[in-house]
Amino acid sequence: MTQDVLEQASIQLAKQITDYLQDNQLEANLPNISYEILALQLIDSVEHENQIKALADTKISSACCDPNSDSFDPIKAIVFLKDSDYDEACWLSFLLIYTDDSADNDWPFMRLLYKGVGLDTPRLTWKAVNEHSDLLAQLDTVASALALQQPKPKFGHHRAYESLAQLPTVFTSYIGFINEQGGHKALFQPNKTDVDKQAYFETLYSLIRQNIYRFGRLSTFEYLCLLGKMRLADVEPDSCYIAEASGPKRGAKLLFGMLNNEQLDAHAVGLADYLDVGYQEMEAAICHWQKSPNRYIQH
Repeated sequence: MTQDVLEQASIQLAKQITDYLQDNQLEANLPNISYEILALQLIDSVEHENQIKALADTKISSACCDPNSDSFDPIKAIVFLKDSDYDEACWLSFLLIYTDDSADNDWPFMRLLYKGVGLDTPRLTWKAVNEHSDLLAQLDTVASALALQQPKPKFGHHRAYESLAQLPTVFTSYIGFINEQGGHKALFQPNKTDVDKQAYFETLYSLIRQNIYRFGRLSTFEYLCLLGKMRLADVEPDSCYIAEASGPKRGAKLLFGMLNNEQLDAHAVGLADYLDVGYQEMEAAICHWQKSPNRYIQH
């Protein structure tokens, strides 16, 4: 998208945002630039999601699954594995959300974690942690080995309050929970016809929040959204989950006014439906926008 096209798209989208606010008797009293910046963040969010979805139609090399390869890319690996090794694709999705690592620095955290740094096993795969019970007892070793790396791997900003010391408890809670449910496929792709994807998202959201240690609102929301996008789970978000958030909630109040949680959630969903964008894209855009509502910062 050229700069001129992007500018025109953001102006048009900003107009639609103010139209929604006025149609719903909400005050559209921010400077015009603020709505244009929100529009740019929405365009960014949608483009990011489209890039992930486009991978499904891309030829991908198996090297993307190897943490020792220059081609390692966990997102591509999830796409590559989803039809041949469903459990591993779900496990990699969990690891990706747990670390909140990114391609910006070539996946440093995911490389170390997935290769099982500190262990004799060649990779910390789903099969390995389930077939070798002694590995679970050695998760402290993994956490310690990660902590000794120079530079020490850092959690992404969505996991900024996490500690490597909590890794063993997080992993054992996830592994135990999934196995108690009969495995990933039994949980995420139940053998049912006509699954209500939004209702099932809500059900799984509650289950994960209750059973996976340190998976709060954002981690659970992003994990289920990732599984849904990758067609690993029969789900799609039923709302933007603004009420339990901090950043998105501040953004929603700035955009919609000082409303209660239920109203903020309803208008976030209403605006997403009005603009025909996904609920995760809306949540992410509002979160990024509230950090700098009058100046565009790409995330």
